[in-house]
Amino acid sequence: MAQDTIDEILKAKRQAEKPAEETAKQEDKFFSVLGGEGLHEDFLELRMREGNWTCFSYSDLMWFNYDPKEGCIDLAFGEFMVQIKGRGLVPRLWQGIKNKRVAWLKESDEEMQDHKDNETFIEGIFITPPSASEETASESAE
Repeated sequence: MAQDTIDEILKAKRQAEKPAEETAKQEDKFFSVLGGEGLHEDFLELRMREGNWTCFSYSDLMWFNYDPKEGCIDLAFGEFMVQIKGRGLVPRLWQGIKNKRVAWLKESDEEMQDHKDNETFIEGIFITPPSASEETASESAE
């Protein structure tokens, strides 16, 4: 009899948690943050609308900056600059990057994804590689 009560409580708890999980998945279509305590990612995966995927090692992240006026987060991975442009980038995405818990980021596929049901909207992800002149200068210094 006691086992039946425990099973009913657990079943009710699981059903109550499902809608919250589904809502979180809907809101997070532009990025994914690890949920468990003590978990972190080794790489930040960037998914471009054209289909390209690129990863940067969190260990190479030297600094990052949020500019509310421009609506962007700039990240420096070694000599590569990554810019994430959109809205709703703070606090959740910012904290996720800061804690190395963002698994992936995704650019919007279309402008129509920018609506009130999406707390975050990533308009674009821009990667700037080191310039050729910087590479030449570092090679000549060696």
